[in-house]
Formats: sequence, structure tokens, C-alpha cells
Amino acid sequence: MAQPALPPHFILFASLLESEATDLFEFDTPLWLTRAPGAFGVIGGPGEQLGSPTFSVSIGRDVSCAIQNRRDNDIHIRILAGGPEGEDLNWSGQISDIYTKKGPPRSPAVLRSLFEETDSLWMERMMAIMIGLRRSHQLNTPKFGFSLVIWSRLPGTKAYASRTAFASGVSMAFKASTGLDKKRVDGIRLARAVTQGHQDVLGEHLRVSDALTCSLGEQQCGIFIEHGVDPVMQWIPLGENALLAAVDLGFGEIADYDTRIASATGPAMGMAYLNAGLKKEKKEGYGGWAQITPGEFEGGLRNYVPTKELGAEWLKRFAKQYPDIAEHVSPDRSYRLRALAEHAVRESGRSHRFLEQINEFARTRRDDHLMEAGKVLFSSHRSLKEKCSIRDDRIEDFVARILNTGKDTNLYGARLTGTGRDSVVVVIGHTDGEEELRDIFHKFCDDHETRGTILLETSRGAAVSGWWEGVIQPKEEDAPPKEAEAEKANSEAPSKEKEKEATSAVKE
Repeated sequence: MAQPALPPHFILFASLLESEATDLFEFDTPLWLTRAPGAFGVIGGPGEQLGSPTFSVSIGRDVSCAIQNRRDNDIHIRILAGGPEGEDLNWSGQISDIYTKKGPPRSPAVLRSLFEETDSLWMERMMAIMIGLRRSHQLNTPKFGFSLVIWSRLPGTKAYASRTAFASGVSMAFKASTGLDKKRVDGIRLARAVTQGHQDVLGEHLRVSDALTCSLGEQQCGIFIEHGVDPVMQWIPLGENALLAAVDLGFGEIADYDTRIASATGPAMGMAYLNAGLKKEKKEGYGGWAQITPGEFEGGLRNYVPTKELGAEWLKRFAKQYPDIAEHVSPDRSYRLRALAEHAVRESGRSHRFLEQINEFARTRRDDHLMEAGKVLFSSHRSLKEKCSIRDDRIEDFVARILNTGKDTNLYGARLTGTGRDSVVVVIGHTDGEEELRDIFHKFCDDHETRGTILLETSRGAAVSGWWEGVIQPKEEDAPPKEAEAEKANSEAPSKEKEKEATSAVKE
């Protein structure tokens, strides 16, 4: 069977393994390489309530994994440069250390104690991945030990869904090591495993939109998702000459955790008031603000929602009815419920308008559709600042520089992404505007004495093309018998000629 060619996106990683993992792998024996790209949100959110839309893009940086089954029961896991000081993280043990004799993983308390003893609490994240796959019926108890090496090329920011990409790439590796059938790679199930495992094991909420994008992203495409029990999604081509850049300004976190949570929780709190009022009037309620048009909101539905309310007051009334929302409500915080609800209503409309303009640009290649999409991003950014209280003067300066360039520079819009988890701004324009964008970026970095990055490339998701099985250093195969005889004859022929020449020389 022919050795499969190593895809270009794995070449650098394979070279790194040959220098950094010689103690773990047999490079002349088959192993699996897997990967998952990072992602960022372009528009939509915060929050993923019933019907709410989001538009996300997978980036050209990824998390790569290599896994090889062993002949014993040992497990070796290494994260290259994964420590706080850039050191490698290592954990070694046996299958019986993390799995019971009956098959299921050991209890979280037992696992935590084990990882504390070995100063490797980061292994809890690995267990969240394993358990998420197991609970979604995608992973059984390992029958053999394995060696696993993980390497991230993602920038060190939260806005690129780094934890989700990590979990997606490692999930693919675990699936591969248990006999992955390419035809059975279900990207939606993979995304559900990633989000469920982190929620159940770590109590950590990973965005569904990030998980689906890391799993199912396509090159030069966005993913438009309408959230619900079963998300409805579609790939949206960006168009041949569309520029959609993620610009990290290098400042780190822009909005604190409580403000980000409030921006997502506030609309849900407001919806509880709306549905309570409608129920009192014997009217049908709503599942989310995306089901309400701006006209309906302004036409009277807004009046059901208090302008402001302390979290403690909301909890008194709704905590038992909405426990999933209540766990994120801070009693001492004052929530701008009406403003946050308005953002959710209008952001839904903006997301659909953005989608329409991108579709029209891909169809007609007319720049005026990119310009309209840019206006939508500016509007969304302004709403994040005014309605959700997510703002920073340095971010406003950069967005203003894009706004003031004018349409002749081919840069048409900008918006803070990730609701302030990091200082990443998405910029839309025509590819002819790339040089202007870089000039603005470098001038901004000089003025603010900061360093950042610009990411322009997109890539395919983990479940689309995120795996390869093969041998990194193939052995030299023995020649077939007939070829071997021919080679022997050819090698003997010169020696016979030399013997004749020597005999002739002696006679002379």
C-alpha cells in the first residue's frame, strides 16, 4: 500500500516531532496527526439564545496533535511549550490510573487528587475531552496505552477560541487512536462532545459557535449559525476579493469577566420578564430575542422589561424558574436589562443584514455590498459600546482610524470581537486594502507602544480535513526478488570485466 503524502499543513509539525518527541514515537511506524483551527466571531451575540444568529470564521493557525498506540498500557502526554514559562508539560501514567477496571473514567475527585500529586492539574482538561467524547458515544476505554504530543500555533489570546481548538484537535486524536473511520467523522457530534465535556467536568462554558467553527470551518468561508436545540448552519463564501482580518492590538482583556457575562446574561434576564408579563396576559411567550423584530420591540414589548435591576431582585423572582440563568447572575450587580435586550434584538437583524451583503458580494463582486457589510460592523461595534458597556478608549481609537480612512482605501468596517475577552478587532474590506490596513496597524502600535498581529488566512476545520495517518520516516523496503537478481548481476558485471583486464595484463 502506497505511503500517503504528508499534507502541507502538517509538514512543520512533523519536523518538530522529529526533534522534540524522539523518546515517545517510533517514526518508522504508523501514527496519526490531527489538527483543529482557531476561530473568531465576526458578528452576533453575546450569548447563544434560541434563534440568535452568529457569523464566525476559522483562522489559518491551528492546534496540531500526534498520537501513536503503544504495545504496553503506559500513557505519555506532552504539550510542547504549554507551560506558563514556555516549558513543555508532561504527564505519564497507565490506563488504570485514569480508568476503572469496569471501563468508565475515575471520579473527578480521584483524578484531581492524582493530578495534584503530580503537579499536573492541566490534565483535568484532557479528562474533560475524554469524558465529553465518551458521553457522546465517540470513545471507549483505551485497550492499549498511547503517546500523545500537542502543539499550538495559536496566538496567546482568548479571542481565537484557543481552548476550543485545543479540545477539538485532541478529540480528533483520541478518535483516531481508537480506529477512526473518515466516513463517520461527524463535526456536529464532535462540537457537542467538546462543549459537553468542559461543562460537565470543568463547569466551563465553551461557545457552541466556536466549537462548530473549529470543527467544520472551510477556507475563505464563514459559518452562519442560528442557535437552538439543533443549530441550523450554513457555509457562506466570503468572495474572491473580500478581506476579513482579525487584528490583535496586543492589550489583552478589554472587558472584565463580570461585564462580559452580564452582556450575555442580561438579555436572558429580560426575556424572563417579557414572558412573565405575556403569560399574565395569556399571550404566547418567546424563546429568545432573535424571534422579535425591532418594530415589535419598540412597539411595546420593550415596556415589559425593567430599565435597570439589581441581580438580587431578579433572583428573588426568577431563580427557581430559571436556574441555568440564575447561576450567572451576580446579586450585587445592577443590570441594564432593557438596553441589553435591545442589543440582542437589533444584533439579530444586523447579523442577517451582514449575511445578505456578503452573499451579494460573492455573487456580484460589487464593492458596495462590502461597504454595506462594513456599516453593519460599525453599527454592531457601537451597540456593544453603548448598550453592553463593553468599551476601551484604545479600541475606539483604532476603530475610528478605520472609519476615517474613507471608502477609497478599500477598508469598510470594524468591530470588537469576542465581547472584550481580548483586544481583537475584525476588519472588513477589499483585498486591495491590505497594505493600508497594515500601515494603520503599525502606526497605531507605534502611537500606543504595543505589539500585536494581523491574521488574514482561513483554514478547514478538524472534522473536514483534520487528520492524516502514515509513517513520518519510512523504512527502506527490500527490493523484490527479480529486481534483486538484476541488481546483483549488474554489480557482478563490472568485476568480471576487471578480472578479464587483469588477466590480459598478466599475459602481456
